[in-house]
Amino acid sequence: MGRAMAVDAAAAVDDGKSSWPEVVGWDGFTAMIKIKADRQDVTIEFHAVGDNVAPDEDDHRVRIFLEHHVVAQTPVVG
Repeated sequence: MGRAMAVDAAAAVDDGKSSWPEVVGWDGFTAMIKIKADRQDVTIEFHAVGDNVAPDEDDHRVRIFLEHHVVAQTPVVG
């Protein structure tokens, strides 16, 4: 029974939202609030468009790329 519960918990995270196209054009702070409301399990990183970022993957991270404090591209988990 405990094993089935663990599988169900993992499935719930996998079924979570993974991209936020609706926040493009929003200010970064408001976008962060929306993303955290949908996925409390992720951390948010802010970067300027064109910043060099490590190409690593992280299922609990969302990078928000800003241009003049406005979200410039769709934030995604990874």
